[in-house]
Amino acid sequence: MAPSAAGAQLQRVPRLFLFGVGSTPRRRGPGAETRRGRPRGPAAGRCGPPGKRRRPWPEWEEVLGYLGVGVDEEREEAFREADKEQYQPLVDVNWWSENVLILARCSGSVTVSSVRTLRNLLGKSCEWFEPSPRVTAAYDGGFLSLECEVKLAQKRGRLESNLSGEDEDVGEDAGGDYDSDDESSAKARYFGYIKQGLYYVTEMERFAPPRKRPRTVVKNYRLVSLRSTTPEELYQRKIDNEEYGEALSLAQAYNLDSDLVYQRQWRKSTVSIASIQDYLSKIRKRSWVLHECVERVPENVDAAKELLQYGLKGTDLEALIAIGNREDGGRFIMPGDVDLDDLPYEDLSDEDEVDMKKEKENKRRRELLAKVDFGRLTLEQKELCRSRLKLLSYLDRLATYEEILGGPHAAEQKYDAEFFKKFRSQNIVLSARNYARESNMQALDILFTYHGAELLQHRLAILYNFPETTSPHEYMVLLPEACLNERDDLFLIPWDEQRHREMDWCEAEECRAVLDQNLFDDDTFLYEDSPDLLRFRTASPSIHLLTDWYCSRVQDIDSCSRQVDCALSLVRLGKERAIPGLELLCDDLITLETVIYETLCELNLTLFDLQQLGNIDKLRLLMKNSSRERYVKDAFQWMVPFLHRCERQEAGAAKRLLRDYLVGLAQHDLSFPLIIFQHSKPDCLQKLIGDPDQLMALSLESIYSSERDDQLSLCYDILECLPQRGFGPETDVTASLHDQVDKLEKHLSVAEVLEKHGLQKPISYVRNSQNSEEEAHELMVKLCRHTGRKNPPVGETVWRGLLQDLLDMQQNVYVCLKAETCHQIFVQSLLCSSRLENVRLAGQLMHCSKVSQDVPISLSFRGKGFAMKVAYDSSVELVLAAAREYFNSSTTLTDSCMGLARACLQLITDCPPAVQDELDLISAISKLEDFSVNVLPLQVRLRSDRLSLIEECIAHCSTAYKQSNTLLSLASLLRVAGDDEAARKGQVLTLLAEQALQYLDFKAAYIHCQDLMAADYSPAWDVCSLLGQCEGFTGLEARQQLMAYSLTHCPPDNIPALLAASSDLQTQVLYQAVNYQMEPDVSQCENEADDTEPLKVPPPSGDTPVAAAGALLHRTTAKTMEVLTTTGLTTKAVLTAVGDHRWWKQSLTYLCPLQGTSDGTAGEECIRENANLERQGCCAFYKELFERPFVDPSQDVYSSYEDVPPENFAEVLLRTGKLAEAKTEGRTLFPATEVLLQLANDAFPRDMTLALSYLLALPQVLDANMCFDKQCHSALSLQLAAYYYSLQIYSRLMPCLKDKHHSLYQVSECITFSSHVVCVWAVDDVRQRVSLRE
Repeated sequence: MAPSAAGAQLQRVPRLFLFGVGSTPRRRGPGAETRRGRPRGPAAGRCGPPGKRRRPWPEWEEVLGYLGVGVDEEREEAFREADKEQYQPLVDVNWWSENVLILARCSGSVTVSSVRTLRNLLGKSCEWFEPSPRVTAAYDGGFLSLECEVKLAQKRGRLESNLSGEDEDVGEDAGGDYDSDDESSAKARYFGYIKQGLYYVTEMERFAPPRKRPRTVVKNYRLVSLRSTTPEELYQRKIDNEEYGEALSLAQAYNLDSDLVYQRQWRKSTVSIASIQDYLSKIRKRSWVLHECVERVPENVDAAKELLQYGLKGTDLEALIAIGNREDGGRFIMPGDVDLDDLPYEDLSDEDEVDMKKEKENKRRRELLAKVDFGRLTLEQKELCRSRLKLLSYLDRLATYEEILGGPHAAEQKYDAEFFKKFRSQNIVLSARNYARESNMQALDILFTYHGAELLQHRLAILYNFPETTSPHEYMVLLPEACLNERDDLFLIPWDEQRHREMDWCEAEECRAVLDQNLFDDDTFLYEDSPDLLRFRTASPSIHLLTDWYCSRVQDIDSCSRQVDCALSLVRLGKERAIPGLELLCDDLITLETVIYETLCELNLTLFDLQQLGNIDKLRLLMKNSSRERYVKDAFQWMVPFLHRCERQEAGAAKRLLRDYLVGLAQHDLSFPLIIFQHSKPDCLQKLIGDPDQLMALSLESIYSSERDDQLSLCYDILECLPQRGFGPETDVTASLHDQVDKLEKHLSVAEVLEKHGLQKPISYVRNSQNSEEEAHELMVKLCRHTGRKNPPVGETVWRGLLQDLLDMQQNVYVCLKAETCHQIFVQSLLCSSRLENVRLAGQLMHCSKVSQDVPISLSFRGKGFAMKVAYDSSVELVLAAAREYFNSSTTLTDSCMGLARACLQLITDCPPAVQDELDLISAISKLEDFSVNVLPLQVRLRSDRLSLIEECIAHCSTAYKQSNTLLSLASLLRVAGDDEAARKGQVLTLLAEQALQYLDFKAAYIHCQDLMAADYSPAWDVCSLLGQCEGFTGLEARQQLMAYSLTHCPPDNIPALLAASSDLQTQVLYQAVNYQMEPDVSQCENEADDTEPLKVPPPSGDTPVAAAGALLHRTTAKTMEVLTTTGLTTKAVLTAVGDHRWWKQSLTYLCPLQGTSDGTAGEECIRENANLERQGCCAFYKELFERPFVDPSQDVYSSYEDVPPENFAEVLLRTGKLAEAKTEGRTLFPATEVLLQLANDAFPRDMTLALSYLLALPQVLDANMCFDKQCHSALSLQLAAYYYSLQIYSRLMPCLKDKHHSLYQVSECITFSSHVVCVWAVDDVRQRVSLRE
């Protein structure tokens, strides 16, 4: 379908044609407002069949009407002036569609015409291009046109304005430059033709045409696209191209929204009253208008105010009610329901309309408010209220901003739109804080005045944000101030708040509650960095809180900036504003200001540091850098005012501080206190210390507080500054102070004596030691010792003077000492002077023995103080002390001090024990040197364990164990073990025995051990055990004796090990005993056991039992001796050699025949007397318990002092077997039955109790029958047999429990029970039961 201008035939929005960028050709510049491109192909639209005529047109001009239909006025006039024929022909034709043609003419006009009527479908006017354009066929709703623009180069301007110049211009214009006004003028062409004609006729140079200058022709080719579009697209393009008139025409023609045009114009223009009237007032959409009123910030203050007020007019109660009644249609409604389209904007700002009567306005507002139900507001109404609240807030901020800038007139010059855009929506608390940080006091004052409801509760916290370097005088009007009310109570003067306007209806509480609007801005950020400021968050702080704020702010200023003057200014301003509690802080700041700015001693001192100091420390800081020359002036300028301030704070503080200050100075130097005392004399006009009593008290305390010993002259100078007794007014303490001054003079005399002898002491030492006997004694000792150490040594004259000075000191000051003590100190100093003549001189001044007579004193010492001698006891103590001092300072025996020590000790003629001890100690040093023990004498004295010295002597001498007498003598000189002679001897002999044992001298070791055992020295058990266990020591009996001693005296923990060793030793002894009992050859074998060859014993001849037993013992003894003589084997190897079980069987077979042999001794005869067992044999120890007992005389060791009878073979064999069994820990069992039977059989006549014991030890109970069968059947033997079996029966029928007392030991019960068993059952049954139980 061909496009139509009216668009009535189309079912959709008609499509129009325009340039790619949406501009008309008559306003198009070269190369601009067109869209360049390339055609996409000739097949864009369908063309008619070529060469076929489809339709002829009538007369050309009649159809077109005229060439310039729709041409603009300028071109229409040009066409009429020029030759019309050259513009008529078509230059190019192409197809838009089957029924529409694209016609391009030489004039540059392009039309899209209907095939039937050739009517231009583009509208009333055609599209214009450069002359002779070329077009393409339509494609995708558009076509391309190629045009060429021809331009001449710009002509240079001429300065000539004469006629000839004008003629030349005219001539040039005649050349065909149709672009300029001269060339297009017919008059210019006419004159040009005349001049050319005259030149041709006259050939005069005057009429000669000007020579034409060459011109540059510039051709610009463009490829322009023309496309079809909708009215909406064209409308938007017109707006984008700022063709607002045509856009409005399109909006009116096609019923489009004209708000878009006014919105674009509004946004493109700056905000002003005119722009509001021309553009914003014509926009109907309420939301868009309110958004612009709220969001847009004009560039000047009047426009900003006008824009906000315009927005408020559209959000008043009329609009709210209209929205509620749904009568607004989304339009921006002005007050009075006046439509902006019907009323010009000028009428809205008429003064008559604005200045309505107040009563009428209030009445009308009340009526409108009555129509509003805030509880049932719609969303649109709530949004309108929110916008109004925001506009009111912005308007208030604008008014505040005007006040900050200095008023409306100043605001016109200083207004900053960007700042106001930020300021109006900024948190008001944040704005106030920023102004405070910028030190903008005026702006903050305005904010407090007009926004007090939001800011005054944060007033103290905001003031905290002023830079600490800003002087408080700059924002003094903002500081809180207090005053007295009618009841004379302090209260805070409230801030004078104001409002820019009256409260609006939307700011009421009922409206804000519906809108859920927060009345105040967020203020948490103000306290995030400083949570301590939360306590100041109140609109009406208490007076105490204000004081706290001033103190806290002062601390903050000082800690952050160190600007003491600013902090002091703030405190003084607080005091001017009647804030209490700032006096102490003000005094501290004054002190701090003086310290930092005047004294320049502590530039980094802070107020907090100063407050941590006491008043005395502050005073010391003030006077720290004061020199001697300026000390008095600084004292009057700094110290006196500070003392007055302290006196205001506390009564009596000035005197106390001055006292502490002077005493503190005097401890290290009396120079500065002397300056103060000199300017406080009674004859001074201006005194630092005006009270005479205070002057004397401070002087005394200063002198006594001095710790220096080189300022005695200054002490006398201070003494001269004190008033004389009876001068000036007197108080209750004046007399006492004068007495103390008199004592001071005596103390100074003592200090002078000490200084004379080169022993300076401070005055305080003299006063403190005058009542201390110990300190006084120490002082005099130091004085005498100091004199004795002078080089060259002093003579008797000096010593005489020293004694006199000691007595004077004792009489004047040190009355706690006695005169005798002074003499003792003097004599002691003589003794310790390291000079022999002084030692002898000291001997003349003391009693040297209890019975001695007084020796005449040297004439030089006769006189006062020299008529007495030191008592004998004191003399001994002095001599001992001096000798010990010399001894301790000696390095060797040949040291000179050792001779002085001996000389001091020899002064005491009767030589008491203490003196003898010291002399012995000196002698011991010489003996130690004999043993090459090099040790200092002091180390010998301090050695707590003197035995270690003996150990060192033994260690240095390998033959020391042979010099027992010498070492015992040395131990006596050293007083080893004190006065315990036995312990001393035992310790030394123990060491000697150990050394002898170390060097394998067993004989010497045994000799020392014998001495130790004889002395019953129990700690020697260790060395005795070592020697007893030594395999190299062959004396078995001696070793057995040593082991017995060791077992007797050793600790319980060592008993098992010693028992084991003793058992091994006893085993060797038993084997030796067996050898002697067999035959004499055994002893010979033992004597020959030292040979290196193995012992070979020939077997005995014969087959008798005795010979067999002898052979057995020969073999056993030879093997034992071989092992004993082999140094590589231990005693345990002996038991291993005889541990074969078969050996015991062979030995037992010969046990009885061996024992059957009798040697016919008296003992055997006695035993045969009781062979019939008529009498009960017993031990001699128990014979008194029996009637007619039989006692073997050979076993009676209690009635005579004979040796213990030797053991028989069976006993030896039994002990040997049990030892072997114990040594193998039960692995090798000894067959003891035969041995026990033999022992029991032998013991029956001698000791029946012992025989019963042997029988009870049998492994098998019935084996006892063999023993009973061999005995005579006497009453005793039968009774013993019955008793034996009774015990066995009872022990098996009644087993023993560990936790109870066994009834076996109750004889009556055991006999009764056994008799009952025997009577009830037969003997055989009893045996059967016993065997079964076993």
